Amino acid sequence: VRRGSQACGRAPGSSWPDVDALGAGELGRSSSERSGGRRTTLAAVQRIVIMAKAPRPGLAKTRLARASPIGADGAARLARAFVLDTLAACAELDAVETCVAYAPPDARAEFALLAPHSELVEQPEGDLGVRLCAAFAQAFRAGATSVLALGTDTPHVGSARLRDAFARLAEADVVLGPATDGGYWLVGLRAPRPELFSGIAWSTPSVLASTLHHAARAQLRVTLLDELVDIDEAPELFELARSAALDPRLCPATSAALKALRLI
Repeated sequence: VRRGSQACGRAPGSSWPDVDALGAGELGRSSSERSGGRRTTLAAVQRIVIMAKAPRPGLAKTRLARASPIGADGAARLARAFVLDTLAACAELDAVETCVAYAPPDARAEFALLAPHSELVEQPEGDLGVRLCAAFAQAFRAGATSVLALGTDTPHVGSARLRDAFARLAEADVVLGPATDGGYWLVGLRAPRPELFSGIAWSTPSVLASTLHHAARAQLRVTLLDELVDIDEAPELFELARSAALDPRLCPATSAALKALRLI
């Protein structure tokens, strides 16, 4: 596994604009589009797939709704902000196409408004492994040669980590962003690797370790990015709120939502 700049062999087992003034449509634009440049084609060599659930009360961020004082409506508001911040981070990368793999099936219209400059693909039925396999297969069929997939639980991801992930894929077969809960917040590939997504006990602390084990069995070169916190529970939300209070540029849409919810 390669973490940071240290090689260890193979795996063993700017000021952000006001969100409300800018709008979701502008946040969905790439930096070249905002500066008047030409938009890349859908068969871009580098592609990011955002796995996203519709930000609806009772559907999105339900653990946050139950475990914090914000309730279902507040959780949905935050979920929408998480999507916008993730899109904004992706949009800062030039010549990278963004695709939103959405759920449930009737959420296309919602994401057409949230991400008007991204390709939209419906997630299939099945566990996360099935859905990730489908997302990567679709991206590689479209002509991509390196693909990142991430969810929306890390609105503080920033564009630099995404650039770093693509750079790492120049030398590795797999890039993973470890999460503090034992899972991962990002996975990147240079070719379809369905074996990485089967036999995984999803939503458990063993996800990353199991994935590394599968990669080692397949003799794949793996590199690890920074460890990040997935925002799933109240303590993690409050930690993010403290960080956002110190630097609202960290995740602007989320910072605005946190302020509206009086959490910062």
